[in-house]
Amino acid sequence: MERKRAVAFAIVHHANQYIITDGYSNRCGITSVVGSVGGKRGLIYILELHRTYKIPANIHVSGTLLESLAWYQPECLTLIRKMRDEGLIEIVGSAYSQNIMRFFDHAYNVNQLNEQLDLYQTHLGIEPGHIKSFWPPERVWDTALMAGVLRDSTLRNGGFDCVFIDDRLLLPVAGENSPRLLYDQNPESHPELFQACQILGGQGLVAVPIAGNLRRCIPPRDPRQQRGVDHQLRWVGSLEPDLHGGDFLALYADDMEKPAAVGWDPDGPSQFESFLRWLSESPWVNPVKVSDWLASSQLAEAKHIEAGTYMELAIQFEAGEAYEKWYFDSRWAPYREYFAWSESRAHCLSALGADPSLMELAEKHLLASSWETAWHTPVEGAHGDINSDGGPSGSSRTVASHSRHAAMIAEAGYWMTHKDDQSHCYLRDVDNDGEEELILKNRELYAVISPKGGGRLVALFNVGGDRGTMVVGNPTDDWNLKEQLHDYMDIPRNHPGAFADVAFEHDSYAVEIPDGEACAVLRNTVSASLAFDLIKEFHLELNTIRVEYILPRTLSSLDVEFGLSPDYLNLLRTGRAALSTYDSNGACGCRTNNIAVWVKPTDRESADWAEPYQSEFGHGRALRLSLRGKRCGVMMGIERLTPPGATQTTTATSMELQS
Repeated sequence: MERKRAVAFAIVHHANQYIITDGYSNRCGITSVVGSVGGKRGLIYILELHRTYKIPANIHVSGTLLESLAWYQPECLTLIRKMRDEGLIEIVGSAYSQNIMRFFDHAYNVNQLNEQLDLYQTHLGIEPGHIKSFWPPERVWDTALMAGVLRDSTLRNGGFDCVFIDDRLLLPVAGENSPRLLYDQNPESHPELFQACQILGGQGLVAVPIAGNLRRCIPPRDPRQQRGVDHQLRWVGSLEPDLHGGDFLALYADDMEKPAAVGWDPDGPSQFESFLRWLSESPWVNPVKVSDWLASSQLAEAKHIEAGTYMELAIQFEAGEAYEKWYFDSRWAPYREYFAWSESRAHCLSALGADPSLMELAEKHLLASSWETAWHTPVEGAHGDINSDGGPSGSSRTVASHSRHAAMIAEAGYWMTHKDDQSHCYLRDVDNDGEEELILKNRELYAVISPKGGGRLVALFNVGGDRGTMVVGNPTDDWNLKEQLHDYMDIPRNHPGAFADVAFEHDSYAVEIPDGEACAVLRNTVSASLAFDLIKEFHLELNTIRVEYILPRTLSSLDVEFGLSPDYLNLLRTGRAALSTYDSNGACGCRTNNIAVWVKPTDRESADWAEPYQSEFGHGRALRLSLRGKRCGVMMGIERLTPPGATQTTTATSMELQS
């Protein structure tokens, strides 16, 4: 009897989180998402299962998740690299922040794809040219608006070769009884839905269909689903390629969090292990990496593919076939406007000659700010909430709201290239949040202070030298549903800023700016607070900010916290390995390459270093000073240093001058 060929079967995992931290009360943190082998859950456990059973996987890791992993869980990236070296992993490309690409312009989308490819190279050591398959964000596909981006020759990989789409998209959508609608209602198996094909009008791009039934039945939740997977794969194995004009691939693809039990069924890991064990014991099934399969397989006839996404999102969640009902929802309109204003303001300042390095950070922040664009919280499903009104989710609203930080960054970039020799102090709403920020700036520094946000320094930029950098502030990291800009974040404490007065971080301050001076006097106006009438005098001096505290009679001491992120853009892209401690002349701080930011009490006898709420936050480290006495002061400053390994120079620093 003639031996039948093994069924080609591929697993595609999609792992996507924002740049999250730990310490949430309302969701999993990054440590929980990654999980552990001992705990038998999380992303790292699923990777180890593939390794144990020697089943290859095709994996996409969103750029925002890569940055979170590089900071908090770098061992997960080490495992992915090791498994790729062992031939068990193929990396899948996508957009950095999983923006819904059809609603953004070509250049923005190209930047999204290149940012993701660069992060893969940085953290996984993969040359971009080796990444040729593509995961469309939320699996929303539009040939006319997306194929040209994927095939753009300016992409780091020279363009993608194939894209994963849901099988239903191979069927026409027009008409009340369209083939796509009929398939949704009765998803019978069709040979053509298991064949890769070129996309008509897709500039040579190949569509690789995701099998809807396999997606819903893996990992098998019960024996019935396992039998369904077995039956489906045996049916695919019975098909004759010569009769159907192409080879067949059974493709499972879905969120990696599903088998990992991150927000899904807690039994997912054990169910997925049982499935992989079954695969390893089924020689008639051949698990493959997609690029390997495509290289040796015959494609089916080219097809016209209309816009669409997966059935649950299009119909059950009511996003529409091409996500248009969610993106153009009137409840999302304010957030569309936030992003549009931020992008326009940043581009305007860039055109006027803003510093390229700070503009790169502003553009990077804009890329992150479209994460899961306009995602709504469904009433049902794995991501549903029975109490939801079906409107835009808190997470997508928050990320879009904070897009406005890009304008603040761009303002600093503009000042760097248009600065004068004077020091300036004034109030201005630089980020369109409806509140005036206090701006202090000179040839070395550009500082943003929020009077309504605890009188905190929320952003500090180095604008001297030849490259602008952000040294205080981490706006691209997760804000945990806090939409209001500069509002202090208690749970978790992911955005401390600097000069944050412990226990009084939410107090408001009135601002007085003396005529002709680069300083401002902030007075606590919260009558119910123990810190009522506390005075903070901000003085701009050389490359330092000095704050003099005058405590009210209700306080004999005060603890103050400082969040430091020297060269925030570098830290975002490279992770914790770039950051080191910095100590000099009684000052404490940290550095990244040639930029350091430090904190120093003006009187060492009236201040002690203490333990902060937490030593680290998203892409930064925290310090705390305990101040004693009715009047006490703190300095914060920057130093531009000789990069590690470079020839030392002998230039006097401002700290040395002030010592």
